[in-house]
Amino acid sequence: MKKLNFAILLSIFLCWNNAQAEDIFGNSELEFVTEDETVSEDTSWRRKDDEDNKFLSSFLSSKITASTAKNINDAEKIFCYTVDYAPADYKGYLINDLALKGSCGEISETGKSLFKNTLFNNNSAYSNNIESCNISPKIMLRFVNGIDYTDVLLSTPCHSLTFFHGRDITTVNAAPGKAIIEQIVNAYMELEEKFLSPALLGQMVPNGHIVTQDQKEIVRKMNASNENLKKWGNEPKDETKNTPKADEKKSPKGWNKLK
Repeated sequence: MKKLNFAILLSIFLCWNNAQAEDIFGNSELEFVTEDETVSEDTSWRRKDDEDNKFLSSFLSSKITASTAKNINDAEKIFCYTVDYAPADYKGYLINDLALKGSCGEISETGKSLFKNTLFNNNSAYSNNIESCNISPKIMLRFVNGIDYTDVLLSTPCHSLTFFHGRDITTVNAAPGKAIIEQIVNAYMELEEKFLSPALLGQMVPNGHIVTQDQKEIVRKMNASNENLKKWGNEPKDETKNTPKADEKKSPKGWNKLK
């Protein structure tokens, strides 16, 4: 099923072109809060003729810092993770203060082209409109450039991209590209595997996947001791603790509101 979903997504990418965009993704059903138009492919703000050779469009590059964009345009590796908001008692791994649920692997060259052509360099996927919605974290992409990196969060619903680089956090409205984001998110979430610490596995790459027999032995010992393996949602519950009521839960604040 995982391979089938990815194959369907890939087939959409291979036949993608600007003329087919509206027919494939049905953007005509989108509603906006303001009357601003989505970003046009032929607007005058395109700075260079070679912009299409970059991973990011000029529109996205204009929204984030140059150092944030550089890691994406010059990325040597791209890793994919599944994420969610961390419960109050969560003790597992975090990425940008979000709970790291699992790994969806390293993005292949075909996957890089998919992300670039259908989303990151597709100006019609973005809008300057003002939306009012709470971001729902789904997958995080880590663009690694040397020892530096930029993380990009894909949210659906509240379709958006959020860029993390150090203290710089920027969220971009991607409502016009909602169908693209949903298909990408669904395909890569199907590839989710349990995340294991690369450091504990002795790996230099942050994908957390078991590769060698020695790493299998490390995991076996970790599972036996159950001390070094941080899990998602499998912690034993303490029934004596008072659980907060639904109406007492705090609503998301800060960057995780698209406004």
